[in-house]
Amino acid sequence: MTRQLPLDLSVRDRPSFENFWAGDNGEALAAARALAQGRAGPLYLFGPEGCGKTHLLAAVARALQGSGPCAFLSLAHASAMSWETLADLPPGSTVCVDDMEALAGHADGERRLFVLFEALAPARRIVLAGRSNPAGLSVARDDLRTRLGSGPIVAMRRLSDEAKAQALRHRAALRGLQLNDAACAYLLAHGPRDPRALFALLEDLDRETLADGRRLTIPYLRAILARP
Repeated sequence: MTRQLPLDLSVRDRPSFENFWAGDNGEALAAARALAQGRAGPLYLFGPEGCGKTHLLAAVARALQGSGPCAFLSLAHASAMSWETLADLPPGSTVCVDDMEALAGHADGERRLFVLFEALAPARRIVLAGRSNPAGLSVARDDLRTRLGSGPIVAMRRLSDEAKAQALRHRAALRGLQLNDAACAYLLAHGPRDPRALFALLEDLDRETLADGRRLTIPYLRAILARP
């Protein structure tokens, strides 16, 4: 369904360009920033789960809040009402479309996405994300495939362990948390492997330390991670 970015999270928690640690994905970050700053689209990001595609789509939407119409659509959860909402957007709008692989086998979705491309002309301020590039999508319409590949296509990669550590320290610093090398290494070794779950854990740790008045020491992390 069409959704806005959640408003009940702190400013530091919401996906943004500032809290995205690029690692090997600097090209994707730069392309998303450029689209948010007015460059014509489309932009297509692709890569495996956990590489940051959805974060960048949400960052585009957040950057444009208050400056013009912007919609976020996950094709994995799209409904007829979602598409109808998008059909009412003015041509200068920006649309972020996630989970492109969910378009496979849905002729009506292909038609609606093609209509959306045409409705957003000439700037076509649309950023799309999926697991494979446009050539690898199961799309029946050649005209839609042409539209999908008509702008920059940027591959993304999961963060390496070294980049995860850098991202953790960066996120911690944004929260005012002190995460030394030993504590960071402990989190990487004993916490979840998925970056989204790892950053969610950091959010939980932030709340815990506020409640307990404690620093992120290894004994403290061990006790928190041992909780059911």
